[in-house]
Amino acid sequence: MKRTATTAFVATALGVTLMAQSVARGPLEGAWKASEIVATGANPSNTPNPQPSVYLFTRTHYSILRVAGAEPRALFKAPRPTDEEKIAAYDTFVAASGTYELSGTTLTLRPIVAKNPNLMAGGSETFQLRLEGDTLWLTLKSTDVRMRIGDRIQPASGPLTETRFRLARIE
Repeated sequence: MKRTATTAFVATALGVTLMAQSVARGPLEGAWKASEIVATGANPSNTPNPQPSVYLFTRTHYSILRVAGAEPRALFKAPRPTDEEKIAAYDTFVAASGTYELSGTTLTLRPIVAKNPNLMAGGSETFQLRLEGDTLWLTLKSTDVRMRIGDRIQPASGPLTETRFRLARIE
């Protein structure tokens, strides 16, 4: 009887310990939303109250959905949108999900699926990261975006820009 009680106690303690370890979260794990977006370069902008967004991080995967720009997306005027309405909706939406790796203050996202097919075809985005409590800053330079062009993965083309995302933890 004593041996059975001891075995049950050890098994319960081990189970609680393993469960506590599996519940421990990494610093990025959880849900975030953009609370400010500042861009520099050819088309500078400061968006202190960005449109809706959700940034989700698990232990190894991420998903980002956000409305780009300072204005709400236009609604379609009919059940079947025009080509112009579809383009406007596409151009004002950002979507990517995949895996990530965090090394010190460098966060690298590797999309498995993304709105931009060139990004999801072997591309990546590398951010500089700063985390203070429930605020996360992600800084992305245009030269740190790599995507497939033809048969090569290369830096994004265009003018040099830098975008700083300030995110607030929502869960």
